[in-house]
Amino acid sequence: MNKMAAHMKILTRSTLLRAITKPAVVSPLAVGSQQHDVQQTRNYPTSKHYDLKWRQKRREKVLEIDLPKFVELKKDKKKENRTPDEIRMEMKKEGRLPPRFQQDLPINTSCTRSVIEPYKPKDGDGRQTEILTSGISDNVSRMVQGTKSLKHVRKLKKFEDFVESEFAEQAQNIVIETHDLLQDVYKNQERLHELVTEKAFPEMVHGMESKTMRWRFVESVEPPKVVQIRVEEMITQDNLFAQVTVRMHTKQILAIYDRFGRLMYGDPHLAKSVVEYVIMEKWISDTYGTWRIHGKVIPDGAPSRDALLRTYKVPVFEPLPPLEEKEGGEKKEEGEVDRMTGGGGLKPALA
Repeated sequence: MNKMAAHMKILTRSTLLRAITKPAVVSPLAVGSQQHDVQQTRNYPTSKHYDLKWRQKRREKVLEIDLPKFVELKKDKKKENRTPDEIRMEMKKEGRLPPRFQQDLPINTSCTRSVIEPYKPKDGDGRQTEILTSGISDNVSRMVQGTKSLKHVRKLKKFEDFVESEFAEQAQNIVIETHDLLQDVYKNQERLHELVTEKAFPEMVHGMESKTMRWRFVESVEPPKVVQIRVEEMITQDNLFAQVTVRMHTKQILAIYDRFGRLMYGDPHLAKSVVEYVIMEKWISDTYGTWRIHGKVIPDGAPSRDALLRTYKVPVFEPLPPLEEKEGGEKKEEGEVDRMTGGGGLKPALA
């Protein structure tokens, strides 16, 4: 115990001496040998040099950065008493970018956003034969237009071996598969994007969220045929898109049900003859481009569609107030009864 107390006294005296004694101040004009005689008083290693002339160098290492005043910024959001120029100058000083309120929509260049020169079908197509005078005149006009579209056909054949009869069958198969997949849009969404362009997809699935569609292909009344070919440039001359209009005359069964399971449109058993002009599009300058449905041409003289049979909620009316009665159990006065019945008054029956 005596040894331990003596040791503690020695430690106390040494610490007091270190606190009282101060290191000697060395003048910058002193000789270099005298500067190095100053020794460190710390008991732990340090990377700082004991020479005083390096203090300024160490001070220059640290850079003071003006951080944004977050508390004041939150207060300013509530007040907003400053002018736009003052806000702009403060944001520029703090290095902040001005807020952007406009929304930049993405641009999709894998398809066109319109139909290149829509095809104009002849009046009454699908109802008359080719022997009639109007049919012969239409064939003549098509021959005249064939020379005009020859330039587009040559452009298309530079990129692929295009045969009209084979392509018409391929287009009809794509249309049949697309309508089969439309019966369950959420399940077949990925495959639908492979068969339909980005322009036609929202048009086909619009309003199908709460409805059920049943579609079936029955037969082909006439073989499909290509009626028009167009090739158009987009942005640059090397970026080419081809659109081919195919005429299809088929028999189909279509039935659309609402969310309650009630029939809204069509018939699940009756097959109807349909003539439609489907536009197929392909990015021909792209190596991996494929033919997809881009839209349909609706003739001007097409018959109007049947109205949808909608289901409405039965309104619930509040009950009428009961008739007011007097003390003797009598009904309302005669004037009130006349007012309710139209003002004619009730005549007593003859005895």
